[in-house]
Amino acid sequence: MDFIPGLPDDVARQCLIRVYYEKFSTIAAVCRVWKSEVEDPDFFRQRKTAGYTRPVFAKAQARVVPNRSSGGMKCPTLAYRVTLLDLETGNWRELPPVPGFSDGLPMFCQLVGVESELVVVGGWDPDTWEVSSSVFIYNFLSATWRRGADMPGARRSFFGCAASGLERVVYVGEKNALKSALVYDVAKDEWAPLPDMARESDECKGVFHRGKFHVIGGYCTEMQGRFERSAEAFDFANWEWDKAEEDFLEDSTCPRTCVDGGDMGMYMCHAGEVVALQDCRWQTVDKLPAEIRHTAYMTTWEGKL
Repeated sequence: MDFIPGLPDDVARQCLIRVYYEKFSTIAAVCRVWKSEVEDPDFFRQRKTAGYTRPVFAKAQARVVPNRSSGGMKCPTLAYRVTLLDLETGNWRELPPVPGFSDGLPMFCQLVGVESELVVVGGWDPDTWEVSSSVFIYNFLSATWRRGADMPGARRSFFGCAASGLERVVYVGEKNALKSALVYDVAKDEWAPLPDMARESDECKGVFHRGKFHVIGGYCTEMQGRFERSAEAFDFANWEWDKAEEDFLEDSTCPRTCVDGGDMGMYMCHAGEVVALQDCRWQTVDKLPAEIRHTAYMTTWEGKL
């Protein structure tokens, strides 16, 4: 069966890769041939190579749910959903609920983008407040959720999390700080342990930067709430952790805004300023506008913060 009757297959594929990503589920419903094409990983890679992929920013966003039952009483409460911002158009939309969590995402879960998929990891069950080891994956090409393999071992919350270009997601830490780390292969749906870090870390920030997974800041169990300045980096080429940097951060501060800036270094918000790690030193780039001095999150897009 031809992709599009009357057109050579290579021309028909060029038509399909130009379709707006929100319409992929519609395309997949047309026929088996189109469904197979859209769900093939090569389809996404062809779109990306041709420059037709659309950058979107995903976040877990709270909304008030009136009259929700909690502890035998009905009262307003917050439910979290995955919302998407199309950075080119400025339009927002909401993804369908994660299966099994119709009342909202697990609290404090982590969101990580891996090629054409969004991975939701861990968090607290919004009803029981129990720490969850669940993994859910949203595929933008098929517009569907699927359940991934649960995180093995000790239950983790407030962990550092980041993705590489190797279809991996990495996690570090727990509320009772751990030295352990895990790597998750999204395509294979498999978990594997990494070597232990030199020190335990809670509420650390995970950042992939220049091919290494960096675990930044956080604190050990005895230092509850008092952030440390150290960082460790995992070298995948040698499968080992580099020597810990004791003074990676200039101040003992929460590292949640740390972000990879590619060849331009690493960035974060601190004391009302944007600072960049350049030549092993944090240098001020600019002051933050007054309305966003208390920044909750920062990301990069096309050379911008």
